[in-house]
Amino acid sequence: MVLVPALVPANEVRRLASDALLRATGRVAQIANADEDIGTSEPGVALLPSPRLILGKFAVALDDGASFDAEGAVARLRLLPLLFGQMEVADITLQRPTLLVTGKRLPHALRLAPLVGSADVPELRLRGGTIAMRNAEGLTQELISDIDASLEHSSGGNALALTLGFTWRDRQVDGRISIADAAAFLAGQASESRVDLSTGTSWVRFRGLAAGGEAPTLLGDASGETNALRGLLDWVEMPAPTSGGFGHFSFSGKISASRREISLTPANAELDGNRSEGALSVKLDGPRPSVQGTFAADSLNVTPYGRLVLTDEGGTNWDRGSLSTDGLKAIDVDLRLSAGTVRTEDRTFERVATSATLRAGRLVLALGNVQAWGGAVRASLALAPRPDGADGILVHLEGDAMDVALDQALDDLAGLRKLEGKGDLQLLLEGSGNSIFEIAQSLQGRIALSGKAGAVVGLDVAQALKRIEQRPLSAGGDLRGGRTAFDALAAKLTIAKGTAYVDEGRLEAKQVRVNVTGTVSVILRDLDLHGQAGLLPAAGTSGDKLAFDLPFLVQGPWTSPNVMIDPQSLIRRSGAAQPLLDAVRARGSGEAAVRSVIEQLAKPAAVALPAN
Repeated sequence: MVLVPALVPANEVRRLASDALLRATGRVAQIANADEDIGTSEPGVALLPSPRLILGKFAVALDDGASFDAEGAVARLRLLPLLFGQMEVADITLQRPTLLVTGKRLPHALRLAPLVGSADVPELRLRGGTIAMRNAEGLTQELISDIDASLEHSSGGNALALTLGFTWRDRQVDGRISIADAAAFLAGQASESRVDLSTGTSWVRFRGLAAGGEAPTLLGDASGETNALRGLLDWVEMPAPTSGGFGHFSFSGKISASRREISLTPANAELDGNRSEGALSVKLDGPRPSVQGTFAADSLNVTPYGRLVLTDEGGTNWDRGSLSTDGLKAIDVDLRLSAGTVRTEDRTFERVATSATLRAGRLVLALGNVQAWGGAVRASLALAPRPDGADGILVHLEGDAMDVALDQALDDLAGLRKLEGKGDLQLLLEGSGNSIFEIAQSLQGRIALSGKAGAVVGLDVAQALKRIEQRPLSAGGDLRGGRTAFDALAAKLTIAKGTAYVDEGRLEAKQVRVNVTGTVSVILRDLDLHGQAGLLPAAGTSGDKLAFDLPFLVQGPWTSPNVMIDPQSLIRRSGAAQPLLDAVRARGSGEAAVRSVIEQLAKPAAVALPAN
């Protein structure tokens, strides 16, 4: 045994080393020649601390423009054959191997078949390995480092176990794959298999049957858990769809997989405390992966995910951030979700049925007959690439809300809290652009609102009209406070190029009648309305003529508009001020003097209605 290393010729040691690498990697290795300048040496044999074959730097030729090399390798020799003057390799440890790949796909040459096809193939270990994925210009796109792995056979030679650990994007990943019958697995026959992968507190497991060969399959139980799903999504560069939530997540179910389809049926999932049951499948035989799923839950709490925000940080202007549908073109989706109740921060919706359909980059979100805001709601939202091929998206929204609480519905939809009562709301909107602001600029469609047995909060029209009727000049100041109860409310708007035109605006109550016309700028989020408010005749009075009427203006931001009484109407209704106004006109002082008198006498105040 002691004499064997000295008696084996150098070329025989090189042949033995090349054969060991061929059997371990499945490829022909080019072993570097002895060269003191670059630090390489011929393969040699050492006995202590254990019999082994020591190799210097070597390289393996691969397909697809990839390359593989290692700074060295140690092949451990079997002791018993060595006693009889023979050298047989038990296992090979590759030291600091490096795989260079162009693109993000591993070359076809890296397959398990050469490593597990025979029980006498040397076991393979990697220490300190690196995989670098580069683009066509040679810049590194992905780097997997600190790879420690071992591929081991059982004593009987049938079972195979792969243990590995590596660092990817600053996260340590550990895994173990076990196959009970490696030969049967490679031949396409089902074999008992186990898979365990983990990173930090996140893990995924599989227990069941697996087959390789030309038609690989998987059948068994799969499960997984993570304390921070958002962190995992960020790690794999998949943005979460909302700014909040996506914390604790777990799943379990029966998995069936092949090259054409992967399905999880039945499937149980829990996300942020919300539990659901259903089925999920992914089809891989089309031009794009296709995901289909149906889930049901007794109760869902969507508070952690926050509200949809379309404005900038100040909340006064539309967001100008770029929008794109590029992320919607890589996959097709057909998902359906039903829930007994869905809870938000301050609302509860019942009998919720939703669906999400994504085809060729066009996403449609549909909401069925949901019990919401005390009534029934249906809606659909479509997002698609712009038909003109420009950057940005096309948005199409349709919705019907029947017999809903107007204060809750308008607060949730537009942040308006000035209407009470029950009513109906219909809308049809469409716009396109590269940002929410551009969509607002191009917005078109129509909106219809009707209400009954409600009130306008923040203004008592009847009381204000009575004060102005009695004292026109002194009663036209601050009109804020109180509420105007109404029997019927109706509004119809037509939207074109970001401006809404009020085709009908009508409020009817026991004491007053109000009509409004004008425009609403969706782009600037403000109002420019003018109307006529009138007192109805007292009960028992004949005729439909108004007892008192007054024009007014509503201008400013739609969350806190200003209500202004027309000053000339106040002057005309004041008997004390009329002679002075006539005298000014008689002197021929002109319109400027008249306006000055009006301002001095009337001094109308802009009334800012409270936002809440």
